[in-house]
Amino acid sequence: MDEKRDELLVRKFFEENKIEIPDAGFSRRVMRRLPDRTRRLNRIWTAICVAVGVVMCVKFDWLSSLSAQVKSLADTVMSNHIISENPILLLFGLLFVIFLGGYNLIAAER
Repeated sequence: MDEKRDELLVRKFFEENKIEIPDAGFSRRVMRRLPDRTRRLNRIWTAICVAVGVVMCVKFDWLSSLSAQVKSLADTVMSNHIISENPILLLFGLLFVIFLGGYNLIAAER
């Protein structure tokens, strides 16, 4: 019983005498410098999955099927009169997709 009372007194003392120390970004800087094991494991897992995907693509000859699908998609897009009359729209669309992908890669690294 005496231990419980001591514990309560100590807890009450620390709650009443709590001092806030300004962080000024110190915690964030420390956390950024710590090695991130999960990020490393995530990159390894991604590389393994990509390698398995490439091996399956080669083994099952998906490349020819994929190229036929891309050609069909390109033919469909180019048959649209707006794009065939103004190919700048296609260029802007491709640039937008490239910049969006780059932004996502940079944001994922943070």
